[in-house]
Amino acid sequence: MSNAWSADGSTRRTFLAAGGALAAGAAFGLTGCSDPSQGKSSNVIKVPDPKRKLPKGDVSLRVMDSGDTKAAFWEEFAAAYEKKHGNISVDYAALPWNRIEEVAPLGIRNGTAHDILQLPQSMPLAKAVAEGWVAPVNDLIPDFEKWRAGFPEGTFVEGVQVFDGKLYAVPPASEQRHQALLHYNTRLMEEAGYDPQAKPLTWDQFRAAAKKITKQGNGRSYGFVLEVAQPERLEFLVHYLASSARSASVNYRPHGFIDPRKGEFAYTDDAFAEAIELLLALKKDGSVFPGSSSLTAPEAWPRVLRGHAGMVAAGPWVTEQWQEEKPDFDFGVAGHPVAGPDGYPMSYPMFGTDGVVVFAKSKAKPVVGDVLSYLGSLAGQQAWGKIVGAGNPPINEQAREAAKKGASPQARQCLKLADAMRSRPEPVTRNSQVTLLAEKQKQVTPSFGEVVQALFLGKTDDVRGELRKLSDRSDRLLDKAVADARKEGVKVSREDFVFPDWDPSRDYTGSGPKPK
Repeated sequence: MSNAWSADGSTRRTFLAAGGALAAGAAFGLTGCSDPSQGKSSNVIKVPDPKRKLPKGDVSLRVMDSGDTKAAFWEEFAAAYEKKHGNISVDYAALPWNRIEEVAPLGIRNGTAHDILQLPQSMPLAKAVAEGWVAPVNDLIPDFEKWRAGFPEGTFVEGVQVFDGKLYAVPPASEQRHQALLHYNTRLMEEAGYDPQAKPLTWDQFRAAAKKITKQGNGRSYGFVLEVAQPERLEFLVHYLASSARSASVNYRPHGFIDPRKGEFAYTDDAFAEAIELLLALKKDGSVFPGSSSLTAPEAWPRVLRGHAGMVAAGPWVTEQWQEEKPDFDFGVAGHPVAGPDGYPMSYPMFGTDGVVVFAKSKAKPVVGDVLSYLGSLAGQQAWGKIVGAGNPPINEQAREAAKKGASPQARQCLKLADAMRSRPEPVTRNSQVTLLAEKQKQVTPSFGEVVQALFLGKTDDVRGELRKLSDRSDRLLDKAVADARKEGVKVSREDFVFPDWDPSRDYTGSGPKPK
């Protein structure tokens, strides 16, 4: 069993060392890190007997993904699987996304790609399927239909992981995760007179708490630390804040933030401008940790641990990180600050996250099928939930509930807040050809996060003007992507993004009226 650790970044936890790495996520992008699986094994994985005969000769199974919280599971699984099957070795590589962008395409070209792998973010699954680079799992996984039924309804969709009725990607984790939880130093917050866990802070309370922590810190601590050097994290924070101000926006990657009720970009919503203005007000108050302008996420988060800042907005992987790094640190986890009591909950895609695929030329497919069978089983999902934790919860709903029982109070709070999220409408569920737009979509430059970054750094001060220009750029590029796709016979339109029946306060269970 081998292990490949790297230093780079994501929206998950490849960052157990201060100033550590950030691997670009599914979500989510983006420096050296320590081994996220270091520490004692949890010994929760019990590899079952295979449902089909496996090779008797020596077999090498190679697995590659982006590491972070997933690494602990794969490391323990590899050891348990090798113990169960003495003739099979499992070589697991946890690589940052920039390395996956190099390693995966090279391996595919040379016929040496990992047997099980995450595709680079620049390689749409549809393209990998069309090129014959990946294999369907239907015939590899024993009792496939029964296994598939263990996933939540709506997980597998034609055009997402399914092509021509064949399943090509297996997502072990759920995207139902709160990406901008308020993590705070309990002592500093109590001294300021606030309890965000009892009730989410309003924007005014958030600003007042940050100002008071800064004043009481007298140069030693500040109210809030921001990840300004990482624009995609700014996107998350502003989007969450804007949703609390009733922006019904969804991030349809790679196109941008769209209001599905109208199918229009949401950047000109008052809520987006007001959310950015809140962050600028914190800066004007002097409540933002000095140096935030040059901090990436994994460089910002430890500032709260060290007492340099009272609050930071971060995902649940930080909860897991802090408890592993500094178990005696007294911190709380709460929802993001809200504009008022009638804001919209955050939404999430039902498709899951961190999906893995099978290399078409793999010589270990019987073993691959056995491994994926366990990964998607209830036992495998329960093991995932216990080992990986709230930072990357299992997609299986029963396993997700089981994970809460042994979790810390902070981790349970992460899962509780995520439970309030609502499933969103997906254009691809109504028209599978929408997924082909990703290949035609050009990157919007500057991006939404880069616009927020420029405003915070004072490179421009016209908040609404910059958002209007961003909206115009996004419109032009999406229109061009649609036009280019249609020229090639792809049946798509901007109407595919319109869901007038969507209520952002409820789970979306329909498909909306079909576009004309």
